[in-house]
Amino acid sequence: MLRVFALTALLASLTACATTENLFNKAKGVVHSSYTPLEQVLKVQPNLESELNTVEIRQVFNRVEAPTAAQVTVLESGLLDDSVSAIRTTYQFKLVDEQWNLVDKKAAYKCSRGSNTKTFQTAVCP
Repeated sequence: MLRVFALTALLASLTACATTENLFNKAKGVVHSSYTPLEQVLKVQPNLESELNTVEIRQVFNRVEAPTAAQVTVLESGLLDDSVSAIRTTYQFKLVDEQWNLVDKKAAYKCSRGSNTKTFQTAVCP
C-alpha cells in the first residue's frame, strides 16, 4: 500500500511540474510549436557556436508578461578580417498566431581602418 501511495504521489508531482511549466511558458509567450527568436537566430547562424571569435548574443522582449515583439542582437568581434573589427546583426521578431516571425534583419559593421572606426555603419568597410 505504501508503494502505491508513493507512486501516486510521484506521478502527481510530475504532472504538476509539467502543468506549471506549461503555464509558465504560456505566460512568457513561449509556444512549443514555434521556435523562440533566439533559437531561430542560432539556426540561421549556426557558425556562432563554432567560431573562435568573441560572440555576444542578447535577446530582449517588449514586455515581461505575454510579449508580442522581440529583438535579438548578435555582436561578433575579434574577427579574422583586417578591415572589419566587429559585426552587429539585429533581428526583429513579432509574435503572430503564437508563432515568432522574423520581420527585419539589419547588419552593421565597425571598421578597423578608414575615417569611421568608432561607430557602427551599414556600409561595407573599406
